[in-house]
Amino acid sequence: MLVQVTIENFLSFREATTFSMLGVSSDINHGEHLAVDVAGKGKSLLPIAAIYGANAAGKSNLIKAIDFAKDLIVEGTRSGQIIPVSPFKLGDYSRKHSKFEFIFTYRNTFYSYGFTLNSSQILEEWLYGIPPQKKKEVLYFERTTSEKRETKVEYGATLKGRSEKNRQFLDFIAKGTRYNQLFLTEAVERNVKILTPIVDWFKRVLTIIPAESRYTGLEIGILSSEEFTSFLSGFLKFAGTGIDSIGVDEVALDFDYHFPDMPKNMHDELNQQLTEASENSVVMIENLQGKRYLFTKGEQEKISLMQLKTKHRHEKGQLVDFSMDEESEGTQRLINLIPALFILNKNPEKVIFLDELDRRLHPLLSRKFLEFSLQCKTEKSRSQLIFTTHDTNLLDLELLRRDEIWFVEKNQQGVSHLYSLAEFKIRPDLKIEKGYLNGRFGAIPFFGDIRSLGWVDCETDSSANVAKV
Repeated sequence: MLVQVTIENFLSFREATTFSMLGVSSDINHGEHLAVDVAGKGKSLLPIAAIYGANAAGKSNLIKAIDFAKDLIVEGTRSGQIIPVSPFKLGDYSRKHSKFEFIFTYRNTFYSYGFTLNSSQILEEWLYGIPPQKKKEVLYFERTTSEKRETKVEYGATLKGRSEKNRQFLDFIAKGTRYNQLFLTEAVERNVKILTPIVDWFKRVLTIIPAESRYTGLEIGILSSEEFTSFLSGFLKFAGTGIDSIGVDEVALDFDYHFPDMPKNMHDELNQQLTEASENSVVMIENLQGKRYLFTKGEQEKISLMQLKTKHRHEKGQLVDFSMDEESEGTQRLINLIPALFILNKNPEKVIFLDELDRRLHPLLSRKFLEFSLQCKTEKSRSQLIFTTHDTNLLDLELLRRDEIWFVEKNQQGVSHLYSLAEFKIRPDLKIEKGYLNGRFGAIPFFGDIRSLGWVDCETDSSANVAKV
């Protein structure tokens, strides 16, 4: 589970900013939400968090920062590659370091991993942890890279062990770690197994869902899992979309019929991908409009096109197929979000960051989505859902705890600040939604005088007090 993440000098986050999933002891509301003693004795972690803020306040920047760090850790860099870090631009910060630090629990171990960097190199990197057999935090490694781009790593006893051969192997890896590569990434690529769980957490547990993303495993999930298909169809019926069920048709690929307008260069590229693909593999392409096509390569080089179909009930009772293009944008958005609920329900340990939960969704549907995600929680569940939203309908203490509600506000210098509702002293019966919209907690748009836009005649009828257009 995620305990906290700290970001500094990245996009609109100029100063060190910490987002925490630690429960606040003073908040006694919804105690059933808490995962107790996961982050240490007496410390409880939250299963959910909602992040509010005005447009361009920095909500999506928080998710982009986490996504950047994940990609750097999991994918690494190429030799000589500039690190695509994005420091704060409204000041002289391009030459200053950016910082990322994650504190999380995984496989009964508490980890604290972080690094500082600029576009040229990794400057510092560290990993501490509390293994199951230990009571205190121990050092795994600390890495520094000099101005001459020389990497030095100090190892803790947990990592180096008692074998001199193991120490020599770590020294070999450190010496081979490029100035623009994380030591953690390099060590796991070299099969240092004790460090594999950390990269696994970023790769398999930490999940980023951007605002416009589509669930790439949708068709495969429907084809391979009746349970997934039933869950997806059931929620669509519950949501009142008019969809009775959902499925995938596999049809033999006919380029001239299915893609009559495909440019020749795209046709040739796709044909090459399908030719090189191994048997029983899947190839996916996406056009400039964001439409996705999936192909399977079966036995005897047979290529099939997978087409997602929804089924609606005809007035005479039979089922009628609809293509995804015939469904509303809201329904398409919901179809791509429901797998996240399935994952939360079935996966005991998942951390999902979802940007703009309410995009194209009715407020009541957003609330039902959130209620269901909370119902997925069991005593053994260690999954978390963290999402950004503008839906004030969810600002309800009957639904969320105070420490599960966060705000992002940007000041006049363009700097984003992150803070929790738990920092405010409020009455238990306070209507949070009304207070937020009235500006009590900040993180709302500030509107100037509309007359300054020059769209209306500023002369007013004093008797009616109405602006004359």
